[in-house]
Amino acid sequence: MEKQDKNINSNSDLNFINSLPKIEVSYSKSKQEAWKELSALTSVSKPKAKTISLSWIKYAAAACILILLGLSSFIYTYTTTINCPKGEHLSVVLPDNSTIELNANSSLSYKPYWWNYSRKVKFEGEAFFDITKGSKFEIESNYGKTFILGTSFNIYARGNNYKVTCYTGKVKVVSKVTSDKILLHPKDHAYLTKNGKLKVFNDEKAKEKILWRNHLFFFTDTPLKTVFEEIELQYDINIVEKGKFNQTHTGNFGKEKSVEKVLYNVCKPNGLKFVKGPGKNYIITKISPK
Repeated sequence: MEKQDKNINSNSDLNFINSLPKIEVSYSKSKQEAWKELSALTSVSKPKAKTISLSWIKYAAAACILILLGLSSFIYTYTTTINCPKGEHLSVVLPDNSTIELNANSSLSYKPYWWNYSRKVKFEGEAFFDITKGSKFEIESNYGKTFILGTSFNIYARGNNYKVTCYTGKVKVVSKVTSDKILLHPKDHAYLTKNGKLKVFNDEKAKEKILWRNHLFFFTDTPLKTVFEEIELQYDINIVEKGKFNQTHTGNFGKEKSVEKVLYNVCKPNGLKFVKGPGKNYIITKISPK
């Protein structure tokens, strides 16, 4: 009986719903447009990201690189050059406290800011070197190279002549012409021959070769041309030889004497005479036989 009552009620509800009037709702927008508007309303707007320009950083980095390259180039290429003129002697102290005494008409160059990386000098003329112990020390001239660690020695590098005399320690001498190599000990004297070979001998008169430091000059069977060249350097004069003089000279002179006195002592025993010319010129001629 209860089941029958429930069916009657359900049928009554359905009949009531169907009896209601139908209502139509018109939409002026399509389904796609509606979804689009809905998405716009529900979406969260993101703040715009800030853009930082890095161009100035690039320029700054490039500028720093250029400055470093320029500084490195300056440190490596900057060279100190010292010229000792005719008639003078100079004493030079290097960055490592090594000392060099330059004879007249000599020159020396080195890189002071690169010194801790490479102890190297270029040299022409004559000088006495007293080198502080340390890394390898190199001296380069036109025709030869000298390598040392800590020692003292004298180098004569004028024209085609290259001579090295060792006084303390050890010295390695290399010919730039033939690549000959010789190791020198105290009193050893090495010289370059005309064909670029190196010759060495033990010189008992080695001390005489550095008496120029005290303004004293010794010659033993030395060609007159060489003697006159030394006088020119020490007195800053110009000697004009009228004729060919093939003699050799043995003797000495000191800078305390006048150039006229020195020339007289050299010319007289060799049958020569001199006259003072214009400026710094001194003219040498043979004494005519009576």
